[in-house]
Amino acid sequence: METIRLAIVGCGGMGHRHLYALAELQRAGLSRFELVGACDPVTANAESLAEQAEELLGSRPTVVGAMAGLVALDVQAVDITTTPRYHHNLAIEALDHGWHAMVEKPVGLTVRACNLIRTAAAKSDRVVSVAENYRRDPINRTVGKHRARQRRHRRARFMIHNYGRRRQPDDDLGLAPPEGPERRAAGRGRPFCGHHGILHG
Repeated sequence: METIRLAIVGCGGMGHRHLYALAELQRAGLSRFELVGACDPVTANAESLAEQAEELLGSRPTVVGAMAGLVALDVQAVDITTTPRYHHNLAIEALDHGWHAMVEKPVGLTVRACNLIRTAAAKSDRVVSVAENYRRDPINRTVGKHRARQRRHRRARFMIHNYGRRRQPDDDLGLAPPEGPERRAAGRGRPFCGHHGILHG
């Protein structure tokens, strides 16, 4: 089976989580990917991911500081796991290079940013996908079928209740960046978790 030469762009916490998923796919014999690049302007993040990739996957991806550095690696696809405010620029850059792109959620912080990706993808013969694992969760599929039946008969209503201790007031599930400019630029916690209900409701 032909493998896809992949680079992870954004090697912080989410990039590492995607690496662990690649390792699980490989362990199960389901991986079609060869991780060839770890891209992050923070070299320590990219080095950390590369070291763990070598341990988990058996080969060390090349560390680069910008997507332009991936061209020499003959990359076919990128997994974009950066801070959300960069998603649309990086996805468009990937398409310009002729690469497929998977973008971590939220795809963009605004409708305009999402539409820029959509327009670029429409002009390309490459695939852009969203890393939305909740869509395939069995409970969400069940809820979706139930909601579809409800829509035929009456207006449906949907509520989300989150329980648990938050680390910070706006931090849904503790996934948003720490307080500061990056957190404000990322839209705080809502874009990280609030879209799940919108997407599946």
